[in-house]
Amino acid sequence: MAAKPPNNSPGKAGKLTAQQIGSLPPKPGSRPRGAPKGSRNGRGNIRHGLRAGSLPKDARYIEVRLNLFRRHLEDAVLAAKGGVVDIPSAAYIQTAVRWERHASLAHRWLTKQYDTLKPLERLQFSREIAKASSERDKAVAALKLEHDAKDAIDAFFSGNNDGDR
Repeated sequence: MAAKPPNNSPGKAGKLTAQQIGSLPPKPGSRPRGAPKGSRNGRGNIRHGLRAGSLPKDARYIEVRLNLFRRHLEDAVLAAKGGVVDIPSAAYIQTAVRWERHASLAHRWLTKQYDTLKPLERLQFSREIAKASSERDKAVAALKLEHDAKDAIDAFFSGNNDGDR
């Protein structure tokens, strides 16, 4: 019997498999998709896919700040580790961002409801903020960044970030 040629016909319900899609030639006249290599918007090739998550509309400023913090950490890791964000570093970045989110939300709730909270409740919010900040710092320390990278992160927290990213 003669060998059957590979089945390049669509799979179930007319859908192509990933292998079939990858073997298709580009459409004539099609342009490459995505940001050009090396551009600031082309971070997808070094990103780990983890995000800060969505927050309510009136807390979007925290989400923006968290994404900026994440980018600062990623840039510091890229500079310190030869242009690569490895899996452990991505996990530490995500942990740091989540703790920063926890601290930011606790601070927001404390300031929004300060007048209605009892003193013990205020102290509990304050403890949560301090704990989250400490845990964030542990995650950043676990990245084992060079001194220059730590300076960039310190500049972010002091409010001297560029904000144009």
